[in-house]
Amino acid sequence: MKRLMVKLGLVVLAAGTLGGVAAPSVASASTKKTPTFTNTDLKRYYKNAKSKTAFYFKTYKSNGKTGTLLIFGDFNGNNANVKYGVPTSIKLNKTGKTLTTKYKLIEFKTTENKTTTSLTKKAYTFKLTKKSSTTFSTKVTGSKLNRRLATSGKSVTYSKVKKSPASVYAKKYVKPALQKKYTKIFNSSTELTAAQKKQYATQYTNNAVKTMINNFNYKS
Repeated sequence: MKRLMVKLGLVVLAAGTLGGVAAPSVASASTKKTPTFTNTDLKRYYKNAKSKTAFYFKTYKSNGKTGTLLIFGDFNGNNANVKYGVPTSIKLNKTGKTLTTKYKLIEFKTTENKTTTSLTKKAYTFKLTKKSSTTFSTKVTGSKLNRRLATSGKSVTYSKVKKSPASVYAKKYVKPALQKKYTKIFNSSTELTAAQKKQYATQYTNNAVKTMINNFNYKS
């Protein structure tokens, strides 16, 4: 099962393996006509149903230091996965409307059932622009398992929400695709009964969906 989850990109981040990156202090909003970032904005979730993606900044503690993780969830059916990024720079522009984040992705490597983590050498960047008190825009690049937040690619408008969208998105977009996938796999078996085929397909699907939700709602 562990090998299966790693293959799907649904891997669990081990706590206490990363150094801290200080969280930024953001100016308060001044007027409704020109919405600017507030500290509360960095404590919320961002979701977009059309792209089937969501992300948020996660504050964590490691070795006595407080740091920030950028967690990006791609709930696109069979390509569902969660990416973890470590911000190296988070800056607010002079108008207070655009937050520029530079980050390195955490890479996972599994050898003989042992998973280790490392940071990519390349740093990526994305800009989050505040359009209103609840809507923000940025760009998503890549395809299939390689989608991520970027400065180029497809423009996406995200809604800011208090509650994690992981459970709703995983059950709505990921579960049907995986149920179909595993049903096809187990139905091809000549050694299982009809009841066993249905049982295993449902079991594998539910486990994968649960892992997807837990990985997005990472708890340090």
